[in-house]
Amino acid sequence: MKKRLLLAVALLFSGLTYAQDIPAKDVPLEVRNSFKKAFPNATKVEWELKGDLYNADFDIGRRDHEVWFTSKGAIVKHKKEIRAKELPVAVANVIKKDYSGYRIDDVDHFEEGKTVLYKVELKKVGEEKKVVFDAKGNVVNRIL
Repeated sequence: MKKRLLLAVALLFSGLTYAQDIPAKDVPLEVRNSFKKAFPNATKVEWELKGDLYNADFDIGRRDHEVWFTSKGAIVKHKKEIRAKELPVAVANVIKKDYSGYRIDDVDHFEEGKTVLYKVELKKVGEEKKVVFDAKGNVVNRIL
């Protein structure tokens, strides 16, 4: 058990050192151009290099976004904050049925290729759950 805990802590810290903040001028031109074309209204843009992917953390309006690019400027994954009322009806219905008593605290919409997922933070007094759904309302993952 102690070895597992040490391994988990080591993995956490190695993940933290894996990302490296970089100035926009050091981001390849193809990536910056692709970003500007896809997100012309982005503000508060911060760049990181995560492995071989360029990650931009930014706002559009008052919503947080994150997008990952290849060095050639292709979008790999996009995460954006959405409101609970923007969840697909199928997801909202599963939450009402299977998580009654919980309130929706935070929702993130993920797109990776053609895959769309929703990470929903659910809370009730003294308890929090993070559940990942596909667009049809199927539970893909539970994060405790």
